Amino acid sequence: MTPPAILHVTSLFGGGVDRHLRDVLAGVARPQLVWHAGEAGEAIEEPAAKRFFPLAAGAFAASRDKLAAWLASHRVGLVHLHALGDAPRERAVWAARELGVPLVVTLHDVLFLDPAAFERADPLAGDAAWLAKITPVLRSAARVMAPSVWLAELASERIPGLEVEVIPNGAPVRVREAIAPREDFSRQNPARVVALLGAIGPHKGSDLVDDLALQLAPHGIALVVVGYLDRRLFPGWRSPGSLFVHGAFEEGDAPGLLLGYGASLVLFPNAVPDSFSYALSDAWAAGVPVLAAPVGAIAARIREHGGGWLLADRFDAPAIAREIASLVGGDRESERARVQSSLDASPAARVPAVDDMTRSLDALYARYGIEPAATGGPDARALEALVATNLDGNLFRTELVRLCDEMAQTLAALEATKARASAFETEARGWIAKLEGDVAAVQAQLRTANEARDALAKEADELRLNREALGRLPSPIRRLLLKLAFDARR
Repeated sequence: MTPPAILHVTSLFGGGVDRHLRDVLAGVARPQLVWHAGEAGEAIEEPAAKRFFPLAAGAFAASRDKLAAWLASHRVGLVHLHALGDAPRERAVWAARELGVPLVVTLHDVLFLDPAAFERADPLAGDAAWLAKITPVLRSAARVMAPSVWLAELASERIPGLEVEVIPNGAPVRVREAIAPREDFSRQNPARVVALLGAIGPHKGSDLVDDLALQLAPHGIALVVVGYLDRRLFPGWRSPGSLFVHGAFEEGDAPGLLLGYGASLVLFPNAVPDSFSYALSDAWAAGVPVLAAPVGAIAARIREHGGGWLLADRFDAPAIAREIASLVGGDRESERARVQSSLDASPAARVPAVDDMTRSLDALYARYGIEPAATGGPDARALEALVATNLDGNLFRTELVRLCDEMAQTLAALEATKARASAFETEARGWIAKLEGDVAAVQAQLRTANEARDALAKEADELRLNREALGRLPSPIRRLLLKLAFDARR
């Protein structure tokens, strides 16, 4: 018999949560639904059928009976909550209660402490009112999970007595094949490369990037963002020769791109502690060592497995640059090379396999999922509407990659047009200069001709006067003078 369905409830945001969810949908052989819930909109997704049911504004408040009947008709036997924001939390708790099925929760990041944690000076301080709101939900859940020991221990510390099971985020096992970098990067071909990986915003250290690139440039080291910055989304050089942005990429391409760009090191200057880090798994899958902030799951994984170094408790761009310059081409280059070689040993311990993750979750679903009561339910077609593919993080990533590539092509075409315009301007200025020279030469010749004409006119006047004077002389004298002039010319 077909097992009961799992209803995943998440926010509208993508990132690591969406990657995790897509791996679960692909790897767990059970019927599954996804409820994407946010303040701006929401939709229910049927992944197997590749269908979305966008919900009209206010539908949850006004039509809960219809939603419950529709979910029951799909034999939902377990609700899995992936985000603790107000909208997804309210819907997950309601669905579990209305359907009479268990609720399980995965803590994916430190936002369980405070929904504004990413913007706080101390992201781990927590908000007492928020914790008071979400603690009853976590305590009532049949199971609470986290992707790392670090995050599980943090949750148990802040919510005393809460048991949290660790199920690490898995990554697919891939053959290491380099993916060629972008052409405008290859044309400059920096001697050494250090990479940042993913979408780099303030919580991941974007405020340090520009200054760090300047600090590394004298050492012949270029920073490459395999992904994008909050201040530059499209591909290209942000600082020629020192800071390059690759742009968005297809899921799973990160290891190949790190190899293609020839990264010697991957940097994680996170301002907010990470809860697991797919990016770290991608770096290690590519065999590239890392340098990271000293707090969070990334630091815990490095302490446990090696594969990199940790920054001091307080760091800035100059401090990071000194560490990088020492490890990449500096006095610790041999140490970096040894660590890089060690990454080929026991990769499974450092990078959990996605199959292991999905098997663990499948076992958990089998343990807590219940067989729902039989119901005829409504006709699904009555709820079907336009497909909202923009809610699928994979489709959005593909679209973002396409748009970034089109932006890069447009910018390249603009640069080519500017180059052609510059060449035309240079050529036109040359022709203008030649024309101006020719005009000046003609004007000089004209002045010389005018001067010669004036001289001839003056000489003609003198000859006319001399002739008139000669005509006034007596005839014998005139004849004598003419004879003397004739004889002088002989």
